[in-house]
Amino acid sequence: MAVPAGTGRKAKSREPGSSKGLNRVGESGGKLSEARSKERYRVDLTSYHADCDANYLRLCKLMPELATNHSWSYQMPNGTLEVAVVERSRYTTEVCLQATSRENSNETSWLTPPPITVRLYHDARMAEVVAVDGQGPVGGDGLNFSYPNPAMHNEDERQQVNRYLSEWLAHCLANGRAEVELPFRGSQT
Repeated sequence: MAVPAGTGRKAKSREPGSSKGLNRVGESGGKLSEARSKERYRVDLTSYHADCDANYLRLCKLMPELATNHSWSYQMPNGTLEVAVVERSRYTTEVCLQATSRENSNETSWLTPPPITVRLYHDARMAEVVAVDGQGPVGGDGLNFSYPNPAMHNEDERQQVNRYLSEWLAHCLANGRAEVELPFRGSQT
């Protein structure tokens, strides 16, 4: 498979004479028996960190004056996005993003995303999803992964929710309008 240049990814190499996803197990009577082997999942840290970096920058745009403010509200085409600080510490800030749809909307109802809790790491300038719909940690503990599991999480669950957050924040930046009161100078009311 061809890999686009400049993506930082490498094409998977195959051994000559082997079929995709098949390994030689043994030979019996001159015939080759083959069995499928599942390649172990590996986290693509480059793209994962790129998503977390982009999420941090997008959240910083949505949350101006993060050090002093504790909540922000944005009007979306068919609803509202509320961003609130849940916890602050020296190097991290945890925020919750909650979208609500309008009650009196005449248009087709907006698919309301679940509440997402995100931890911002200020020293690393990264943001990572830590809970979705109040359930976390996302993707389990990352150790001893087995599927199926009680939560039915995929191996790349963290990657998926951080990519989803990235797309959702891009949509919010493109379509959201801040709800702010603008003081007018010179008016005496």
